[in-house]
Amino acid sequence: MEDILKKAVEKKFGFKILNRGDCEKLAVVIQEQVNKTISYNTLRRIYGFAKPVKTRKDTLNILSNYVGYRSYYHFVNATPYQISWESRLRLYELKGNKNTKALLSFLEQKSQTDEDITLPIINLIREFLLAKRIDELNVLFTSNVLKNNIITYQQKLIIGNATGTLLRNLKFSKREFKELCSTEFFQTTIFEIFVDYSSLNGFYAVFLKYFSEKKDYENKVFVSCLLNLRNFLNNKKIKNLKIDDTTLMTLHPILVGRYFSNFLLTEKKHVYFFEIKKIANASQLASPLHQIFYEPMVIGMLTNNLKVLSWIIEQVETQLGQKAYPEPHYMETFHLMKTFYLIQTGATENATSMFEKVNTDNFILSYKTFLLFFYHAMGYKVYKSQKFQQRFKESLEKNPYQYLSQFYSKHM
Repeated sequence: MEDILKKAVEKKFGFKILNRGDCEKLAVVIQEQVNKTISYNTLRRIYGFAKPVKTRKDTLNILSNYVGYRSYYHFVNATPYQISWESRLRLYELKGNKNTKALLSFLEQKSQTDEDITLPIINLIREFLLAKRIDELNVLFTSNVLKNNIITYQQKLIIGNATGTLLRNLKFSKREFKELCSTEFFQTTIFEIFVDYSSLNGFYAVFLKYFSEKKDYENKVFVSCLLNLRNFLNNKKIKNLKIDDTTLMTLHPILVGRYFSNFLLTEKKHVYFFEIKKIANASQLASPLHQIFYEPMVIGMLTNNLKVLSWIIEQVETQLGQKAYPEPHYMETFHLMKTFYLIQTGATENATSMFEKVNTDNFILSYKTFLLFFYHAMGYKVYKSQKFQQRFKESLEKNPYQYLSQFYSKHM
C-alpha cells in the first residue's frame, strides 16, 4: 500500500521522483500545500535514494494529506470518509436555525472524527451566497474550520469552481459586495480561482475593478494581468507590466505563466515572453512545472502566436515523456491548443486526430465557456459541419468581445 501512496504522491506532484533534487522540491511543495514539514532525507529513504527504514505513521499521514486524504488509514481504505447521512441531517437543521456558532462547532467536531467536510462546506457557501447571508458566510470564511481543513490546492480549486459559478447571476448591494470581498478566503479561493474569462465584461469585471483599487489587496500582479487581457479582448491599450525575477520566483506557476502571457498581447513585446525560460529552468520553482504553461497555451491560441505554441508543445511533450501527471483540465487544454496549432500549420489530418482527443467535460469551469469558443471554431475547421458552425456562433454570443468578433468574421 505504501507503494501505491508513493505513486499517488508522484501523480499529485506532477513528476516521477528520480533523484535528490526531486525530493527537495517535493518537500517544499508539501510544506507549501499542507503546512506540514517532511524532510527531503525522509523522502529520499521512501523513494529509495538512501538506506530505507520503516516509514513512520506521521510521515504516511502527511503524504496522505498531500494527496487529499485525512490520514493514511483513510488512504488505505481508498477514500476519505464521506459525511454520514445522520451528520447531513444535523447540518441541514443547524443551517435552518441560522446558528453559525453551533454550525461551526458541529463541523469542527466532524473533522476531528475524520469525516470529509469539503462537500458540506461547498454546500454551506452556496446556500449562504444564494440567500445573501454574507455575515454568516464571513464567519465561516474566517473560521478555524476552514483554516485547518481546507489546506490543499485541489480542495481550493474544487471549492472555487463549485461556488464561483453562482456569482455570474447574483446581484449584491454595495454593503454586501464589500463585505463579501473582505476576507482572505474569498479573495484567494473564489475570486482568484474562479477566473471567468467569458465574463471579463460582466460580473468579473466588477470584482477586478474593486480589487485593483483595494489598497490592502496584495495580489496586484494577478489583477493587472487580467485587466490587460480584458483590454486586449476589447481592442483597448495594454499597460506595461514588469516585475523582477526575485518576485517571480515567489509566485504560483500559473500566475507566472499569466504574467509572461501578457507580453503576447502586445506585438512589440512578444520577445519578452521567452524570458519565461529562465523561470521554467529554475530549480527553485516549487509546484509542478507544467502548470507554468497553462495560461500561455490559452493566450497563444488567442493571439495566434505559432512560434510560442510550437515551443510550448515541445516543452509539454518533453515533460509528458518524463512521466509528468498533468490534471485532466490541463491535458484537454493542451489537446485543444495543439489542434489549433496543427490546423494553422496545415496539418489537417493530424489536427483531426488531436481534436478527437479533446473531452470538453474536463475543461475547468471558470475557463470552459471561453475555451468552447475555440473548440467549436476548431470543430468547424476540421469538419465544416453546420453543427459546429452554429455552436461557434453561439459561443461568440457567450463571449462578447470585439477581438473575438473579428476572429469569428475571419474564420467564418
